[in-house]
Amino acid sequence: MNPIDKIDENHQNLVVPKAFRRFEDLIIQALMVLISIMVLAAFWGLIVDIYHLLMHGALNNLNHKAFQSVFGMIMTLLIAIEFNHTIMHAHIESSREVLVKTVILVAILAIARQFIVAEVETISPFILIALALSLLSLGVVYWLMERLPASQRKTRKNVPVARSRPQFRQ
Repeated sequence: MNPIDKIDENHQNLVVPKAFRRFEDLIIQALMVLISIMVLAAFWGLIVDIYHLLMHGALNNLNHKAFQSVFGMIMTLLIAIEFNHTIMHAHIESSREVLVKTVILVAILAIARQFIVAEVETISPFILIALALSLLSLGVVYWLMERLPASQRKTRKNVPVARSRPQFRQ
């Protein structure tokens, strides 16, 4: 092999990963900003909708549809906040590990939201069964991950590791 080719090969091996890492960081930061803007807009929309519901007395009459709508918006906000937190955690820690447990919990929240906002009279039984089976399978996966000893969770260096958030003492 020509020494110049070797220098170019080594140079490429150093430059390309660093450039790609910078590119990933830029995209992650942009995603965090965009999701934060969406969270703020959704929160403002929630405030406005609750204000209108209070002014029109919909919450006083125990209107089922009003509660369903409000809780659907709250669940959407929680999902977006948790998703943003997952992205931020991966960025701040400078790791490329996907927090598998958090992603599973976000998916469980999303399916739970579908159950909350679903109109039982109009939804297909097949969709209900599909949502229920999805929720059950995600719950089983989460339960299995919780039961797996910490020593077995870590695998090879490049394979994602399932970790949970740190628990704070109360």
